[in-house]
Amino acid sequence: PCGFCGCSRVPKCAIMIIMPNSTAPTWTTACMYKHTFRYGSADMGSKTTPCRNIPLKCRLCHLILLPEPGKTSRKNAAVSINAVWRYNMPEHNLSEHEEYSVPGHREAGVALPASILRAMGLTELEQKAACIPQ
Repeated sequence: PCGFCGCSRVPKCAIMIIMPNSTAPTWTTACMYKHTFRYGSADMGSKTTPCRNIPLKCRLCHLILLPEPGKTSRKNAAVSINAVWRYNMPEHNLSEHEEYSVPGHREAGVALPASILRAMGLTELEQKAACIPQ
């Protein structure tokens, strides 16, 4: 579902993120309930705003290219990609990446990379705010 209005499968609620080389990502959507937020602050969460539901680049759909031999980085043009809301990432992995296991949902398959598991996880603040038992 849309991270702004909660609607599912509504084309205008699709969210795209623009991944520049050296700055924080930006996003665009036509959802009428969209509002601005700072990526860094929203990604960290806080006591007053524990929700970290932000649009993410799926690292399985959009692989990171390694630098060419002898170079320390790879310069790519900023690219606009379909994003997945953090809280939708388990469902995305279940439907789009059937070869991977998804803890608590599908045990068979290749283990998800640790970075993806961390990105999908809830912080203690989020769990407490949502009244999810530890």
